[in-house]
Amino acid sequence: MLKPAYLLILAVLICLGCSSNESAIPEYTVLKGATVFDGTGSQIEKAVMIIKDGKIQNIGGPKTEIPKRSEVIDVTGKFITPGLVDSHIHFAQTGFFDGRPDVVDLRDSLNFEDLQQDLRANPSSYYETYLRSGITAVYDVGGFEWSIERQTMAENNLSAPHVATAGPLISGYPETTLDFFNTASEKQMLYLDSPETGRSAVRRHSELGSTGIKVWGLILNDSTFMQSVRAVADETKKQGNQLIVHSTSLDQAKEALRLGAKVLVHSVDDQEIDDEFIQLAKANDVIYLPTLTVVRGYYEAYKSLKELRKVNAPNDVLDDRITAHLQSSTVYESQLPDNFNLDGRITGFGNFLGGYEAIMAGNLKKVHEAGITIAVATDAGNPGTYHGFSIYDEMIAMQAAGIPATDLITMATKNGAIAMKRSADFGTLTKGKMADLIVLDQDPSKDIANMKSITHVMRGGLLKLVNKAFH
Repeated sequence: MLKPAYLLILAVLICLGCSSNESAIPEYTVLKGATVFDGTGSQIEKAVMIIKDGKIQNIGGPKTEIPKRSEVIDVTGKFITPGLVDSHIHFAQTGFFDGRPDVVDLRDSLNFEDLQQDLRANPSSYYETYLRSGITAVYDVGGFEWSIERQTMAENNLSAPHVATAGPLISGYPETTLDFFNTASEKQMLYLDSPETGRSAVRRHSELGSTGIKVWGLILNDSTFMQSVRAVADETKKQGNQLIVHSTSLDQAKEALRLGAKVLVHSVDDQEIDDEFIQLAKANDVIYLPTLTVVRGYYEAYKSLKELRKVNAPNDVLDDRITAHLQSSTVYESQLPDNFNLDGRITGFGNFLGGYEAIMAGNLKKVHEAGITIAVATDAGNPGTYHGFSIYDEMIAMQAAGIPATDLITMATKNGAIAMKRSADFGTLTKGKMADLIVLDQDPSKDIANMKSITHVMRGGLLKLVNKAFH
């Protein structure tokens, strides 16, 4: 039998063993040694980032003290930016014509009602596609009411991006056009037939929790419609919401700004912007979303009806639905209406794109030089613009337009969070913000195409490899 003294010593040793095991459980995650671009325009060499409970506890240079009970991950030689934000996407669209029957009506073979039911019930493929592309937050600026629910459903899901949504769009275009977007039971396009209709829609969407009220097109020569739009703008302000306007001509964009638009979701593409536009944009503190590549996406989607399109998606981040369409798109050429004239459309797009893209690029450069806030946005879901990795082509096009890569990092992170009204939570790698970030092999400040060198994504402090499917 052990004597009492020995029993006491044994008890102490057992307690020490328990304390040692507990201290082995990490309380902090530390990323050490990378070059960090924090989203504010600043850069930290050989950085130390300390993460606890999904948030950044501290970030600094190599002399930053690392707390005990830390799991230290050596990322020496790597590059880190905040998680990317795509400020213009549509969950109700797929990247093919099945989600846009107003453009190519394939509903006889691709049931639009079934598609929308499936997209509502199964968001996870797009979520993974976004995260594995380094996108930790998205702004759906137009869809069915069910898209608004995604804001809360995705927020605490570390396998999903943060989501902001505007809900159904408000428009004065003919109901016969808008009905292409709607199902028998739900609408993502609402016909604005009166001020009362507009105010009611704004109140409903705001009560549901929308992060914006979007008007799809301004019909400037329709005084009745414009009276109704002014009511929408007024009610949006009363509800504490933000007005978002799809307006691509200079005259439309300036009128949108006079109405109080806070987000312009496309470039001005018909002519060079003028001083009046710049002054209105500054006065509104507007966010300008260029979407330079979406129309070229349509061009490629039309061509894919004649010849299968080859897509190079980094880390093979293609959702199952678009993979199937890429393998079978030529099947649908024979199902086009007799008067569709696919060859003519392809030729027309090809002749049109050069000048059109030059106007948008020139206007983007002027907007940037004027100091107007710009955020990266793809309009993903439209035919030829795929969820997730299309953001790389958009950033590369913006760089080609004259935007420095260092500024693009801010536009793709901090400014996107501002557009989503989430800048207090993420968008920069600063103390107290959510630990949403990406790890890269190559320096994005040298060439924004280096964003494609992504190896890891972190959402809410959870670090994942992107070169394989999540489980």
